[in-house]
Amino acid sequence: MAGGLPASASDRLGARDAWLSRLCGRSWPEGVLLDALSLSPTLDVLDVGAGDGRLVRELARRGHAGRVVGVDPTPGPDVQPAHAEALPFPDASFDVVLFARVLAHLPDPARALAEARRVLRPGGQVWAAAHGPAHLRSTWAALGQSLPPGDAPPESASTVTCPLTVTADDARFMLGTYAKEAEVPPHLFPVQDAAQLLVWCLNP
Repeated sequence: MAGGLPASASDRLGARDAWLSRLCGRSWPEGVLLDALSLSPTLDVLDVGAGDGRLVRELARRGHAGRVVGVDPTPGPDVQPAHAEALPFPDASFDVVLFARVLAHLPDPARALAEARRVLRPGGQVWAAAHGPAHLRSTWAALGQSLPPGDAPPESASTVTCPLTVTADDARFMLGTYAKEAEVPPHLFPVQDAAQLLVWCLNP
């Protein structure tokens, strides 16, 4: 891939998140999500679809004292192999279950939610997060591109927005992380834009 970007989708996502973290000045999306949730440091947390384990490591970096477990079909460091639809844990094992940018991409979201609720302790919470409709909207508009397919935001979602400035070089890098090519008109940049995360509770 041009610009030395990794070829796999998961690695491109990691590169894009690192880019967004730099522009936001906060780790995206794991740090932004954890700031929004303000979890008690003693809760036992399960991150479903943990990927490369960044959220697990971010909780450890923050000194989280409770048990933190990440699962993913293709696990990275500090993550266990498992599918969301068949979690390898007993009933009532966790206080919090997280689906960060995962739920809409699962083959059977309803079954995954049922599993999350099975391993949730009484009084626990299931949280989901996804990019919002305003995520990098101005940059895509400047590029004359349609937004990548997104999910309809749930009515109960709260919105976390991180303002950022996107230069022409940034826009070229972003396009590469989506494996897309487009002309980047220098006169339309820099663009004042935002990274946006929707966060909502999916309690039983």
